[in-house]
Formats: sequence, C-alpha cells, structure tokens
Amino acid sequence: METYKKFEYVVNERKKESNKNISKFRNNFRRKFRNIKVKNDLNDLKLNIEHYITNFKRNDGIVKENPEDFIVEEILENRMVLGANESLKNQIVDEEIPEEFKDVERWNGSFLHFTVEKVNYNTIDVIKDLARLTKTKRKNFGFAGTKDKYALTTQRMGCFGIKPEVLEAVGKNGLVEKRGGQFIIRDVCKSNKKLRMGNLWGNRFSIKIRDVEEEGESYDAKNLSLDYVINYFGVQRFGLQRPITHLVGKHIYERDFETAFYIYCGTPINEKGLKKEAREAVEDGDFKLALKLFPRESEYEKRLIQQYLKYKDYKKAFYAFAPQLRSLFVNSYQSYLFNEILNKRYEYGYGALEGDILEDGVPTAPLCGYKTEYSKGIAGEIEKEVFEKYSIDFKKFRIEDYGNFSGLRRKMITPVYNFKIEKIYEKLNNNNNSENLNSKEKAILKLSFELEKGNYATIVTREFTGKLS
Repeated sequence: METYKKFEYVVNERKKESNKNISKFRNNFRRKFRNIKVKNDLNDLKLNIEHYITNFKRNDGIVKENPEDFIVEEILENRMVLGANESLKNQIVDEEIPEEFKDVERWNGSFLHFTVEKVNYNTIDVIKDLARLTKTKRKNFGFAGTKDKYALTTQRMGCFGIKPEVLEAVGKNGLVEKRGGQFIIRDVCKSNKKLRMGNLWGNRFSIKIRDVEEEGESYDAKNLSLDYVINYFGVQRFGLQRPITHLVGKHIYERDFETAFYIYCGTPINEKGLKKEAREAVEDGDFKLALKLFPRESEYEKRLIQQYLKYKDYKKAFYAFAPQLRSLFVNSYQSYLFNEILNKRYEYGYGALEGDILEDGVPTAPLCGYKTEYSKGIAGEIEKEVFEKYSIDFKKFRIEDYGNFSGLRRKMITPVYNFKIEKIYEKLNNNNNSENLNSKEKAILKLSFELEKGNYATIVTREFTGKLS
C-alpha cells in the first residue's frame, strides 16, 4: 500500500510538472507569435504622413523648445477667440458680452461653463484635478476639444452639479500647480446647456520655430504664403512618444484584445529606465513586477494591468478606461487608414476626380466605419485599393462595448486662415558683460494662423521644418 502511494505521488508530481511545462511551452509559443505580429505592425504601420503641399526648402528648426513657443487659443462657434491672459468679462462691456459668457436669466442649477488656461498640462489631467478640488466626479466635466499638453492653451470647459462659488473658489486661489504644469480658470457663467465635444469653430495658433538657418528662399518671410495643407491627422493622433495608438486600435478592430493589451502595456519604444524595465516585465508576463516598476505617471498602464489581474480577461482589462478613451484607439486606426488614402491620392492630385464626393467643393476621403460607401469612378478605386490592402471589413466597426463607428467623410485638404509669418531675432546670450555685447543673434520664424476644428497645426509647421512633431 505504501509503495502504491509513493507511485501515485510520483505520477501526480510528474503530471503537475508536465502540465507546467505544457503551459510554459504554450505561453512561450503565444508570446513568440504575438511578438512577430507586433514587430510586423511596427514595420508595416509606421507613421504615414508622407507628402507636402508646398515646395519650400525645409529646415531642421525646433518647435516647442518652450511650452510658450506653442500657443493654442480656442475659437468658439461664434468665431470669438479665447485669448491667452485675457478675461473676456473684463475685456468687453456688458452689452457686448456674447450669450456664451452671460449667466442665463433662469438658471436651472445644472451647468456651469468656464475658461481654462493651462501650460504643460493635459486636458484630461485638468479634469481629474478639478474633480478632486471640487470634490465631484470626473464624468461631471466636459470640454469642446482636447488641447496639446506641451503648450500654452486656452479652452472652454463645462461642468454639471457644482455650485458656482465652489468652482470660482478654485479660480480665486490662483494657479493650480501640479504634474509639472499649471492651470487657472476664469469667466465662469451659468448655463442650461451642456458643453459637448465639437462645440467650437477651431483654434488660433501662435508658434515660434527656433534655430532656423539664415540661408534659403524658404525663410524670406515676406514672400511666403500658405492657403491650404494636406488634411493629414497629425502625430498626436497616434502618440508623440510612443506612436502605437493606431496599432492598439487595429487589434481591437480585429478583436485581438490580447495583442492590443501587450502593445499598450509592453512594447518599449524610445524609453529607458523604469518604464522600459516595466514594459519588458509585461513582455515576460510578470505583471506584478511591472506594477511595481511603472512610475506614477504611467497610471493608464497600471490600471489596465490591475483590471486584467482582476478578471483574467484581456477584453475586460480595457474596461478600466472610460468609453470615450476606449474609442480613441479605434479612431486612431481609422485616422491611419485615412492618411493612407491621402498618400495614395497624392499621385493623382487633390483636385476633383471622377466620382469624388465633395464638401464645399473639396474632395473628401472616408474615415471608414460600418456605414462607409465607396466613392464612384477613379476616386472609389483608390479608396478600395487601400482598404483591400488592410483587409478592412466595414461591418466589423460595430465593436461591442467600444462603440459603433459609423464613419464619416473628411476633406482631403483644409484651409489655413489668416496665415502670417515673420522672421525675428533673439540674442543667444542675454548676459550684460562686455564679452557678450556682440552676441550672435539667432533667427526665429514666428507663425500665426487659424485652423478649423479637427485639423493639426503640426501639419502646417512640418511644411517649414520637415518634422512630424
């Protein structure tokens, strides 16, 4: 009997070891297969902003050396500009104040609208900190459009269920300084309308491009003009530091949530230190170690991993993100495909072709979704060629719990309004000692222009610098 028990014990131990080896083999195989897919994606789906609309001599200038070199001021639907360092209530007399900045006569206690001016601050992080400061939920805040982090920006925001005095107290306390940036609120007013995404006309930009070369006709500012640019989605749509958002969206579209998870939390690109080590731990499947290594600012990666550890389900892991944030991944993949059509269309020009669908007389291309229909003629053949290359099935854009992406059409080129350019000079050294009296001056290009909502200033600046960001 004792011999039999020993034999049974040995058999069970070998079974456990065998199952462990099989599981290890299976995991290694899946990881190897997944890594091949990710590697192929990184090679095949590189940022695809390829062409220019001008023949300017491009220069390796520096954009955003300082956040204040990149000023973004929101333009409301009535074309009023939210100027930086300007309170509209102090700026104009009462009878001229537009309705958007007046308290409604019969306020139902629902909504407040206000202006946020921020530097080095993410729009979503502003909402997080306002929710904390007013002791309310993040979902009670909204905005018309997101703004760049590494910039000085203004924008209108709205909130629900907060008393005016509570919100105004945040503004009276002066700057909110956190996360390496700062913001302030002003022009609070009562409203009975919810501020929704897209409730703006566009943005006004004031941008300095530093370290430009003196030589070259492209910097004879008096002779330069820019009326249109190719309507690419800019690099921000895909990720500035790690351009992988569209890759995550591709695999969500394909319902391959496991690969989407590993691309987002793993796949170290342009990183070092703890972040790189954390992503490598994810690649090795050591999620608990990754949670310890990820720094505080990597909160989204940590939330995704924690959600996975809770449910052991890659699809459910993405529920850690709000629906609007989950949809951004798919939106990014749609944008990538749109840019591909623009690249293909460059060979034929952006004038109207046979079969084009026009908007305001301008040819459009599809941001594909389940309602997308091809253009006719040559234009439709170009669209079809791109979508067939990526094996796109429009019906698959109905994605459970991520949104129903119906699709729309977007202009292939977009106007640049009120474009101005000037060359200014700054001394390299501002010290006042005698050795620096003849300090060399450095040329700076100063651009100002306006774009409609949904268009990217970096697509304008790359016409001068050749850089994506």
